[in-house]
Amino acid sequence: MNKYNILNTPCFQVENKESSKVFIKGIIKQGKGGYSTAINAEKILMYSKNPLMKEIIDNSLLPIPDGSGAVLALKYLHGLNSIRLDLPNAVFELANEEKYRLFLLGSSEENNILAVEKLKEKFPGINIVGRENGYFDNETQVIEKLNESNPQIVMVALGSPKQEKFSARVNKLLPHTLFIGCGGAIDILAGKVKRAPVFYQDNHLEWLYRLISQPKRIKRQKMLPVFFGKLLIESIKIRFSRN
Repeated sequence: MNKYNILNTPCFQVENKESSKVFIKGIIKQGKGGYSTAINAEKILMYSKNPLMKEIIDNSLLPIPDGSGAVLALKYLHGLNSIRLDLPNAVFELANEEKYRLFLLGSSEENNILAVEKLKEKFPGINIVGRENGYFDNETQVIEKLNESNPQIVMVALGSPKQEKFSARVNKLLPHTLFIGCGGAIDILAGKVKRAPVFYQDNHLEWLYRLISQPKRIKRQKMLPVFFGKLLIESIKIRFSRN
């Protein structure tokens, strides 16, 4: 996988799921750690305005295209085809194949337990060494629990950008652990949230499905016209510079 800039924001081009699995496998084989960052329109706009988010993205081992904005930007700015990677699913498959030690952190207690059960049903041999819901008050205790269970991969479902901030912070204490932000993946596994239908996924309309399902997201979607306006201006600049 190669890294490119989207409005100055670093982001991997991901051609297929297998390439991401090979990349992650290489990281773990070397005994390295790090954390992922979900790159979408919101993060790209935050990059130039929020110094902390800029630092988190710059130091991320896996800045992955997680929204249609990033996928379309790679195409329009760099002429590259990229998938919107379902990173959690790829990691669950890889953890099962390689028997990596896995820890699930996030969501409610009920959903966390259900997600572990569903994963064990789907992957009977998966090695889940620990779990914790996302409603903790004492981060130190969570870190202690991670130390005790010694996972190679921690799936972090705390919502974005909270999960990226947590991962960047805790990775400094656990430098050989790989932290993978997984957003609503635990809730989806638990059967409490549905993924967007394939039609919405294939046509870069997952944002619309989420907005229909959760009207309160309208505040977050207001930045989309700003993002696509900036993307249009940047693509025009690039075309003129090539002529």
